[in-house]
Amino acid sequence: MQVGLFPTRVRKFVRLTPKQAYEGLLYLMRTDLGAKGIKSGKHGDRELMLIRTRLGLAIGVTVNIRIIPEDGASTMEFNFSYRRSLYLIFALLIAIVSMSIIFRTFIPLIGALFIFPLAYIVNSKVKKFIGTVGEVMPHLEQEYERRALTEDRRRWQAESKDAEELYKRLCEKYSKTWGSTHILEYKIAEYEKKGLTREEAIRKTAEEEGIF
Repeated sequence: MQVGLFPTRVRKFVRLTPKQAYEGLLYLMRTDLGAKGIKSGKHGDRELMLIRTRLGLAIGVTVNIRIIPEDGASTMEFNFSYRRSLYLIFALLIAIVSMSIIFRTFIPLIGALFIFPLAYIVNSKVKKFIGTVGEVMPHLEQEYERRALTEDRRRWQAESKDAEELYKRLCEKYSKTWGSTHILEYKIAEYEKKGLTREEAIRKTAEEEGIF
């Protein structure tokens, strides 16, 4: 996920169910991201998964995360609040100006230079958070996909089907819909790249198309 300075809202689509994305994010934030004060829960009839946390302590940025269902997948929406950081910077400025007035010298104003590294640290924490999520989610997608295919294999072994018959019916459907079977062969080939045999790939495609 590419972001600019001090992002306030970032969205990421993932090939995970809301529950999978929710559990993966919670684990990631607790173990690798150093998030503090994590609060989580569900909201409303749509089963939106909500997570609220802070990055860091005194200069911490508050992150509100919504995980929105997307037809078997999810969209993760990250909303960042910099209120705590702004309060800290504002308090620092007041202290610097007050000291300058009290001691009648501009020397304390040099302390204002600390605002820049403070802002850099805050922005770095947010970018690291977003970057880590962007790096980890594809691996999480692959892991859940691997588990799903393992479960599919067990089910297919327990429920035997004629792959040739399923393939014939798939060809009829794709020829009628698309005028050829090129798309069908592409889908089968993609599943084979993921480690399925051709028979398993046909079975998987047939189930997706509602052919049993």
